[in-house]
Amino acid sequence: MRVARLASPTVPRRRLGAELRRLRERKGMTGQDVAAQLKDRTGRRWSDSKISRIETGRVSATVGDVRDMLDLYEVTDPDTRNALFGLAREAVQQGWWQPYNDLLSRNYATFIDLEAAAAWMRIFEPLVVPGLLQTPAYAREIIRKGGPLELDENELERRVELRMRRQTVAQESGLSLWVVLDEAVLHKQVGDKQVMRAQLERLVTEARTSRLALHVIPSESGGHAATSGAFGIFVFPDDDDRDSVYVDTMAGTLYLDRPSDVAAANLVFDHLLVAALNSDDSLALIAAVAEKYR
Repeated sequence: MRVARLASPTVPRRRLGAELRRLRERKGMTGQDVAAQLKDRTGRRWSDSKISRIETGRVSATVGDVRDMLDLYEVTDPDTRNALFGLAREAVQQGWWQPYNDLLSRNYATFIDLEAAAAWMRIFEPLVVPGLLQTPAYAREIIRKGGPLELDENELERRVELRMRRQTVAQESGLSLWVVLDEAVLHKQVGDKQVMRAQLERLVTEARTSRLALHVIPSESGGHAATSGAFGIFVFPDDDDRDSVYVDTMAGTLYLDRPSDVAAANLVFDHLLVAALNSDDSLALIAAVAEKYR
């Protein structure tokens, strides 16, 4: 586990949730069972939705919450208890993105939160280059035109800065990307020709590193398994930590973490890989389109 990844409170929060889920399942209890018994034991409000949010790492559990849960699960080993108390304390520390909180919607904050904890991301984009691979100039055009509100220059530059900071954190933490693009991404001109050429050249450069596997679905392939839109899968390093799916919709980004949802998303992604060009042919296509922008 790299130091940069440990700087995120997301990692200990999700690790704590996964361990608490394992302990609950070992006792043969449901979230509803736990909530009811903790309410009786402590006199405080508990609900099965709170248990679920703690176990999936969506919210932080206090040291007191963890103590109550461990008592219920009859966990008496002091080393185990102290380790989990330590994770609870780490989970309430501020993340690197806190200075940008005024720019973050709840959906975007959740996205950055999950991105900070992931070891892998599988991404499909039908219209734009993913944020983690955008050049500053391309990102500036996407941000300028991608929202419903007019942005002043200061806020625009801070949003670009945030996106570039995400890229730096991802590189330092060792986040790997497996990306499938629809060929339309290459031809949809964002900014002027110089912006597009630089963006496509960056894709080629990035794809020659070990952190990015990049494939393009050619236009002539017709329909494919993800015509409904962009989605991605956050793959976490801990086997006990459930992977999560995000799906872009007009109403905002949806986050799904049921095993059946993750399995369905992985199946769709596998079908996209079948429809896509191999890595070498994908890079050749990107380079050829980049030349057209000269």
